[in-house]
Amino acid sequence: MNKLLLCSLVLSAPIFAQQFKLGAPVTDFDITNLKGEQVTYSSLKGDTTVVVFVSTACPISNGYNDRMKAVYNDYSAKGVHFVFINANSTEPAPEVAEHAKAHAFPFPVYKDANGSAADLFGAQVTPETFVMDKEGVIRYRGYVDDSVTEARVHNRGLRLALDAVLAGKAVPMAETKAFGCTIKRRRRAS
Repeated sequence: MNKLLLCSLVLSAPIFAQQFKLGAPVTDFDITNLKGEQVTYSSLKGDTTVVVFVSTACPISNGYNDRMKAVYNDYSAKGVHFVFINANSTEPAPEVAEHAKAHAFPFPVYKDANGSAADLFGAQVTPETFVMDKEGVIRYRGYVDDSVTEARVHNRGLRLALDAVLAGKAVPMAETKAFGCTIKRRRRAS
């Protein structure tokens, strides 16, 4: 392969380094609250933690707003901690705050302005979910459930994963294919 072509392929590839992989621990990282204050993941996590990447503009992510509120209400009552993150560079914090208020989210949404948290998780779409156990190990990665149309849902991947982790059992389907709108990352300087 010619060197110029190889160089252009390497430079056009996504530039992020996924560190947090299924079956491996999640270490600390920073995000910001919607007032612009830095927050650490370690200050938000619990014995069981769910990280969900969301969007204000994605119709698929918005199609899950009520289901995400229901999962939050059902499982936060069982001690699960949730970290909802907006990593889209095209959605500023005031827009995220207005969206959360308009949809009456019972949970805070955090901003990942530079996309570093999304990069660490290798998150690609909204909504995309990750479940960590008490050791901080990722036990599930994937969709909330398998259909935007609630009446057509056959697999509630996130709920099944949470039930397994809370029971101290292996997650039956540890990875599912998340679907939705691509996370809009900032262009990196070359």
